[in-house]
This record gives sequence, C-alpha cells and structure tokens, in this order.
Amino acid sequence: MKFKGTFTEKGLHSLSKAFLPTLEKFGKSCNLLLSPSEISLVQTPLEADGASVSVTFAPDVLFAHNTLKLQSRHLNLIAFAVDVALLLKALRSATSNDADTVEVKLSQKAVIIAGTNDVENKPFLCFTARGSSLSLVQDLPIGKPCSAREIDELVAARTVMSLCPFYLDLSSAGPRLIAVVDRLKTLSSVVQTATCKNGDLHIQVAESSVMLGAQFTGLGVLPTDAKSENQTNRQLTAEEQLHDQLEAGEAAAVVKHLLKV
Repeated sequence: MKFKGTFTEKGLHSLSKAFLPTLEKFGKSCNLLLSPSEISLVQTPLEADGASVSVTFAPDVLFAHNTLKLQSRHLNLIAFAVDVALLLKALRSATSNDADTVEVKLSQKAVIIAGTNDVENKPFLCFTARGSSLSLVQDLPIGKPCSAREIDELVAARTVMSLCPFYLDLSSAGPRLIAVVDRLKTLSSVVQTATCKNGDLHIQVAESSVMLGAQFTGLGVLPTDAKSENQTNRQLTAEEQLHDQLEAGEAAAVVKHLLKV
C-alpha cells in the first residue's frame, strides 16, 4: 500500500481555509478516501451526528502534476480515518512557514505501547514542508487502513446521488441565505428545509408563538436533467407553491438542525 503526493498551493488553500473548517463543524473525524481519479473526504452519519458530508477533488486540484503515487491491492483504493483538527493543524503549520513544497505520504512507524516495553507498527501521514531554510516534518497518527468492504461502503457514501436524486446550487443565494439562517437561529434550533426541482428553496421555523420562513427562487438544479419543466404559479403564496410541489412529487422536505448549518 503506497500513497505519496506534493500539494498544490490551491489544494492547501482549499483544504485549510475552506473544506476542513467546514468538516470540523460536523464532527471530530472524517475518512480520507484516495483513488487515482478522485480524492474524497467523507463523514458518515456516525461521524457527523446524523449528517452525510462528502467533499471530492480531482487529483490535480490537490496535488502537483505527476506527483501523486497511489497503489493498493483493492482497485488502487486506500481509505482511513483521520482527526480533522489534527489534519487542519498540520496543514496550517506547514503553510505558515512559507514552505516552497509540502509533501505528504503514508508511512508506518514503530510505537511503544503505553505501560509496556512492547512495540507495534502504526500508520501515520507524514507531512514534509521544505524551503530554502526550512525542513519541517510532522507525523499525524491515523486510523487503521480500511478493509475492502469498508472502502466500498465509503465509495457508496461519497456518491451523493445515492443520497438524494437532485440538489440545489446555493452559490447564487450567498449572503442572503446566510443572513436568513442567522436570523432563524435566534428563533429555533431546528428548521424545516424543502428543495424543489424547479429551483426553489424553502426554509421555515415554527415555535409556539411565531412562524417565519423564506423562499429562494431561481437556484440551479443538479444534475441539470433533474430540473422540472413544469410552470410554477407565482400568484400563490410560498406555502401554497411548496404544497403543490410536494403533492406533485417534485420537492423533498427535511428537518435540519441549525447548529450544523
């Protein structure tokens, strides 16, 4: 089993500034799933308090051209659990020292078992940051590499279309959506969320004395062939529009914990 690669500047920035801080909000650990064609970070419901979280990169986004070396007995797939906070700390430490290159590789090291004189081999991710006057090596302990069955389960978990037949692209909602969610958090710890195949997003909280909701329209639908071509009657209220979408089987509603948003 072999894994080695040299990070790109974009890859380091994406992991340390965007995706790992997001994963840290959902759970303490995640699974790193490596393949020659995709690099994924996966949190199952057990690791993310009921949520399913998956982030997938093309290898050339994270690693410099021709630096990724990956080999295993099971379809050249490797997976293991890693502590999100420790991984984030290792990457930030490497980038904060103005390194010219940051390399990562899978390794095994002999570790003394606490309270005994016995030694056992344990897996680590070894990060090496190099520069004109810098050589920084960090060994990050990781979980035991996953079995073939466990790897296949993670591959299924990262396939987002197996979880939901369609998704909405929230990028265009941006600051408006964040502002609404922040306001809703002051009223309730949970929110009802509904996504519609026509590109509508409905979010609503309801307490004993107040009900507040918002509707976002014109969002992108993924995959594109899942988008509904049926016309929506915009003369109806947002609640009536959602009711019609649910009745037609073109919407899905769930209850979401706002503390996880």
